[in-house]
Amino acid sequence: MKNHIVLSLRELLQNGYDENKIIDSFKGFKCPLEKDLEDFLINNAIRYEKGNIGKTYLFINSKELEESRFVVDAYVTLATKSIDISAMSGKAKRKMLGNYPGRDAINNISAFLIGQLGRSEGCNSEEISGEDLLNECYAIFKQASELVGGELIILECREHMYEKFYEHQGFKKIRDSLNEDGLFELYKKLNFE
Repeated sequence: MKNHIVLSLRELLQNGYDENKIIDSFKGFKCPLEKDLEDFLINNAIRYEKGNIGKTYLFINSKELEESRFVVDAYVTLATKSIDISAMSGKAKRKMLGNYPGRDAINNISAFLIGQLGRSEGCNSEEISGEDLLNECYAIFKQASELVGGELIILECREHMYEKFYEHQGFKKIRDSLNEDGLFELYKKLNFE
């Protein structure tokens, strides 16, 4: 991760940074292939932060910051979510949950959620790779796991992103079919030891 620092949106808000200026800087984040990423950052990230729904971490260009410009080159938004696993077969539950106590009778399980993860078009993968973004997520989830437990990570993605990226990062499909939003639901179990 060359020339970037990671800042929590919570810290910016708690330290009194002007919300309008933060939103103006968010407007420089461009991701033409995933407009949802732009929209979320501009219209929902602060609301999610204040409502304690999800936490956003900003990858700030440190060279631009030296010139007093606040440029968000990438970001992730993380949360927790309960997922319905009632329709999964016993075999699929065993594969997903391993030796989880009482797993065969479980219908819902809580997991860490990667709600948003993306890079602005002005930043290439050599500056910040998808792996860099995931590693930051894993580090944050490890801290949470040490405090409250948990090791299952979930996310939703478009089919092409599963094949192009997430499958190679060890994520597996919860179901082989797309959900009602046309996305695959994926999971990965991490060992935080």
